[in-house]
Amino acid sequence: MSTTLSGLRNIPGIRGVTHRLDRFTQRASFALRGAGYYALAEVRRNSARPGIAAVTIGRNDDYMADFRQRLHATIEWNTRHLVDEVVFVEWNPPADRELLSYELAARFKNLRAYVVPAETHHAINRNPNLQMLEYHAKNVGIRRARSPWVLATNGDAAVGMDTVKTLRRAQLDPDVIWTTERVDINWRENEQEHIDLLTSLRYRYFIPYVDLGTGEFNLASKQMWDRSRGYDESLVRHKIGCDRRGIAQMLAHGGRIKKAGTVLHLQHPTSCVEGVRPFHGEMATIEGVPYTNPEDWGLANARETPLAERVWRLEIE
Repeated sequence: MSTTLSGLRNIPGIRGVTHRLDRFTQRASFALRGAGYYALAEVRRNSARPGIAAVTIGRNDDYMADFRQRLHATIEWNTRHLVDEVVFVEWNPPADRELLSYELAARFKNLRAYVVPAETHHAINRNPNLQMLEYHAKNVGIRRARSPWVLATNGDAAVGMDTVKTLRRAQLDPDVIWTTERVDINWRENEQEHIDLLTSLRYRYFIPYVDLGTGEFNLASKQMWDRSRGYDESLVRHKIGCDRRGIAQMLAHGGRIKKAGTVLHLQHPTSCVEGVRPFHGEMATIEGVPYTNPEDWGLANARETPLAERVWRLEIE
């Protein structure tokens, strides 16, 4: 009696071998594609690319031990390969820590920073476990971005080289929303300061793609962000799922989704993928979309007080 190939794969010893072989094949394929895209991008580094503003947010706390290094590394990588403008929003900065914005603005000449003080956070926030209203903060940056395309991302996320290739070749449509598949890559905490080719190819695992995307990468035209009025500002106890709710909002305003490729997330133990904890906030859903944000969403009416070159503090009147 003959044994089928699928039957062989289910034999315990063989099953382990085939699993390792599949993993090796996946890793080799990912590495070869990434290296090829990287080489192509290096050759074409000075060629035309779309005008994209990356909006990222953060605060100088201990949410992850080396957030400053991750933040500098991802901005460096993203501006090298795809992004022209960076808008950094420092939300609810701890009173006893130096602002991150000063060093960022001094190092990256294409970066502008906006500091949202603790008083504003406490006036809005309704969840004592949240020190960062991530999507309110991203709205602040989205509202102030000047480029025709705006990427809402995080300080520990780097664009995958397949995504760079796709977006630099695409004829971008203002009604198309670009989302990506998240790939967690290794990062040597408190040792590493830069992302290089080898770093970008050493992944831990893929997060299965869904069309509503991931908070690490939501790219849309400035027109689309303005039309949909950003992320839902009625969510003052939430964090997980706010990104997908925002994309669903754009679909309700005439948007269409395309997959750009991958986004590389620098793995860390406080990620919700490693386990949901109180500081991740409550879960948002896409029920009740479309929502309606006020006309001054993103703290549009806040007074901007200069703190340094390209750094402002936002004050609510």
